Amino acid sequence: MKEKIAESLHKLMHNYRQHIREAAAKSAISIPVTHIRSLKCIRKIRHCSAKDIADKLSLDKSQITRVLKELVNLGYVVKVRDPNNHRSQLLSLTESGDALLDKLMMLDQSAVEKMTHNLTEQQIVDFINLAEMMTNNAHPSPCSKQA
Repeated sequence: MKEKIAESLHKLMHNYRQHIREAAAKSAISIPVTHIRSLKCIRKIRHCSAKDIADKLSLDKSQITRVLKELVNLGYVVKVRDPNNHRSQLLSLTESGDALLDKLMMLDQSAVEKMTHNLTEQQIVDFINLAEMMTNNAHPSPCSKQA
């Protein structure tokens, strides 16, 4: 039974990403998923930095730096020097970045609604709990590691 988990997870993520890509393409939005996830982080994390995004998405900071450079060049993100740490830059969405993310969030909600169509509220709650437990098992926090 456990051998089916990897395949089920792969199919689920592939279907979700594919739905988002197709919906974005139909809406004339051409932006990679990592860029979308970065925009979501910038909106969600107060005083967001590139390191915050790298940590949240479990990606290499250099990869996030490249993504942010593209988002800045596209006019979706601005960087300002952090007044508390002059070596760091804080990120925020521009007006067009905010509008783009609003459109993307509607597409995201559509994907979630489609994928949860025949599920009960309890099944959704159970799925979220299971997914979070599996994620935490894969990436335990430093505090949970024993010496």
